Amino acid sequence: MRVRSLDAWDALLDNAVQRASRLKVQYAQLLAASCTTGWLDWFPGELWLLPDSLVRVRGGFVDTVVNSVGPGIREHTATSVIGYDPVAVLGGHRTNKVIPFDGIAHARLHPGLTTAGLAVTMTDGTRHKLLWLSSEPARRVLADRLLPILGSRLIC
Repeated sequence: MRVRSLDAWDALLDNAVQRASRLKVQYAQLLAASCTTGWLDWFPGELWLLPDSLVRVRGGFVDTVVNSVGPGIREHTATSVIGYDPVAVLGGHRTNKVIPFDGIAHARLHPGLTTAGLAVTMTDGTRHKLLWLSSEPARRVLADRLLPILGSRLIC
């Protein structure tokens, strides 16, 4: 990247400092590499479990081709340390999701032969739908993780 003026350099540094202040380093577990936000969402992404939220990040065309044969080669059981910026995630694409656990009014996990999913209604009335391949561990892990948090607000 070529910076053409001191003002542009100053703006670039301000932006970097602003982003760095939002960045959180957190443990995260990959739950699904085939997560979509509905039947019309043709580009699956990854579903991550963080200590205080679920994060869905849209994949691209190459990810879609790789996952069309089966789940990607990413390890689902390992916990990773990631740099997490919720503003950047949400700004990356309209189908990216950040679902904080403390904002969930109620949720429903549903099984399926080929796909499983989670339907969430937030306390502000916003609704989210997440779908993934049934062969991925997301439903089991989410049931174990969300039941103590949501109690009777979770339907499995």
